[in-house]
Amino acid sequence: MEIYYIDRIENDIIVCQGESGSIELKKSDLPKGREGDCVVFDGSTYTIDNERTQKRREEMDELLNSLFK
Repeated sequence: MEIYYIDRIENDIIVCQGESGSIELKKSDLPKGREGDCVVFDGSTYTIDNERTQKRREEMDELLNSLFK
């Protein structure tokens, strides 16, 4: 299983970043994605991992809040 995060969406291309580098997906491969979402590739399909996405967003919020204390 490979894990990526949506970096940006350009027209019909979704650019994702992961430990192994970046990938580009067609929007039709992942129609509901938005920037920051966690994308999991299981060897045949790409899916959004909502739980992992939410956890990551909470961690980023905590980090941001700690900078302004």
